[in-house]
Amino acid sequence: MKYIAYYRKSTENEDRQLLSLDGQEREALMLAERHNLTIIKTFKESMSAKSTGRPLFNEMMKMIQTGKADGIICWKLDRLARNFIDGGLIIDLLQHGVIQEIQTSEGVHRPGDDVMLLAIKFGMANQYSRNLAVDVKRGNREKLARGGWPCFAPFGYKNDKANKTIVVNEEKAKYVVRAFELYSTGSYGLKDIAKILYDEGLRTGTGGKFLFGNIRRFIDNPFYCGLMRRDDKLYVGNHEPLITKDLFDKTQDVLHNRHRPRPQNHFFPLRGFMTCEKCGCALTATIKKGHHYYYCTNGRGKCDEHKTYLRENTLYPIVAGLFENLNIDEETIQLLYESAQEECEHEFDYSESVISTLKSRLNDLVLKESRLLDVFLAENISKEIYDGKALEIQNEKTILSKQIADVEQTRKNAVSTLEPVREIFLRASRAKKEFIAGDDIKKREVLETILWNLSLQEQKMAQYEFKSPYSSFLKLPKNPDFHTLSECRDSNSERLLPKQE
Repeated sequence: MKYIAYYRKSTENEDRQLLSLDGQEREALMLAERHNLTIIKTFKESMSAKSTGRPLFNEMMKMIQTGKADGIICWKLDRLARNFIDGGLIIDLLQHGVIQEIQTSEGVHRPGDDVMLLAIKFGMANQYSRNLAVDVKRGNREKLARGGWPCFAPFGYKNDKANKTIVVNEEKAKYVVRAFELYSTGSYGLKDIAKILYDEGLRTGTGGKFLFGNIRRFIDNPFYCGLMRRDDKLYVGNHEPLITKDLFDKTQDVLHNRHRPRPQNHFFPLRGFMTCEKCGCALTATIKKGHHYYYCTNGRGKCDEHKTYLRENTLYPIVAGLFENLNIDEETIQLLYESAQEECEHEFDYSESVISTLKSRLNDLVLKESRLLDVFLAENISKEIYDGKALEIQNEKTILSKQIADVEQTRKNAVSTLEPVREIFLRASRAKKEFIAGDDIKKREVLETILWNLSLQEQKMAQYEFKSPYSSFLKLPKNPDFHTLSECRDSNSERLLPKQE
């Protein structure tokens, strides 16, 4: 007799159930050697058997029906079929002797066997597949309700298999954040962002460019702001968000045309940032002889400023000069940063002492609670007295636990504030240089971060404002000393994080 060996795993993903086919093959070869069976063909299929349409299975059936093979060797019957159509075909061919024998690790099946038993086995395989699908869906819903993500991690994250959690992929996450920041401005299309990210180093696994469709999936996925969407239902995730909910909402406004500007054929870094001081209309831009020119749109039809065009090489130095008010010596910033670190270390030591004292009091209450219970069990006090004292102890324990948590959070906030504040000062001190030396995209990025409400009149800057927290820098003298800079640092710290009582 001539046999076909058939091995099947239920997924096409090469990373999953990879050992399944090898294990089945070892079992089949041992079976063939033990019974001296001749294998003329081997099929290895990576496809679910819960529905029809498996190409290798159909080829095997065709070989048997045309007389090229007499029997089948497989690990178990459920490897052959988990649906009634394929299962019925096997039973019919076996009953009429077209399949002369099916050898499995569980036993041998021949034409004379009870058909009812085969039908029951294939029915059990089908029901197992149905139950498994229900159990998987129920398990996924439960995991989502607990804040876990039951699928592969989205781009920018990675699966921590050891702890079964999702963690940030630092190398890729920065590109996701960059995509959101660019798109939320409304000045960049998906193709533009794909090109920008490619220029900044983003690559696919094969080294190619991410298509704009991939960028759109980033933008439309609430996972990045801490929410998980499954079947149109949102769940709160335990993973670390890459962006804020506000930034995600801004991108959705742009994506779904709720706040979408008119398409722009050319990119002008200052367009949309400036208005005409005389009439209040926005300044737009055009290209003439390869240069950018900015001018008033004269939307109200009453302004003569639109007749004057301001060329980029004249306008950029005017804008760059505004950043002079933010220029602080970087050595002073570093001294300030190191001083603040020393303060934090002293505060850390003090908070450690406070936490140790509170925990000691908490342990005393635990012992007191235990002794109270012993006295009550010995029937030396009444239940009313016990309940009152137990409640008193429990309330005090709750208060102490809250105090410990508050001190720990205050200490954590003090440390986490230092680096963002230092970055604010450094960004301010480098703003002018980055604006002058940067390309059009960098110029716009600097403006979006620091400036707003710019207006021009007679080709001069009439008004401007710095965004918070940079607006507080205007209160500094031209050459601030260490003490003055420290006060400004403390002011910015309060802006970054709520003040801890």
